[in-house]
Amino acid sequence: MRDEAPTCPDCSAPFDQADNYCRRCGMYLAALRPAPAPPVPLRPQTALAPARAALPAPVKKAAAAVAIGTALQVGLGLAGRYLASQAARQAATAAVKAPRAVARAERTPPVERASSADEALAVSETFLIRRVWIRRS
Repeated sequence: MRDEAPTCPDCSAPFDQADNYCRRCGMYLAALRPAPAPPVPLRPQTALAPARAALPAPVKKAAAAVAIGTALQVGLGLAGRYLASQAARQAATAAVKAPRAVARAERTPPVERASSADEALAVSETFLIRRVWIRRS
């Protein structure tokens, strides 16, 4: 009885082992075949790289904390440099604009405000001192 041809599970028609589909109903029969066994290697395979031992949980947490701390330190360092360069740029721009503002202020008379107790007096003075050293031999 072992020589009987297998039958289709859908329509019970006999089929050959080499058939992929049933000739009567068209059911896919290749999935019913037993899977071939993987080839046995001639010699045992050796590991290419030694297996690494898993790190204990406290070490993993410490490594993660160090990595996060390093990333924060680098990020804050870069942010600090950026903010310092922006402050220097603004200071340089203000230094260039300051003489123009002083010249404009000298052209316009100061606004005097009277306080409730006394009258306030605004005084504006500009001193220019030039010191020249002459060396005689």
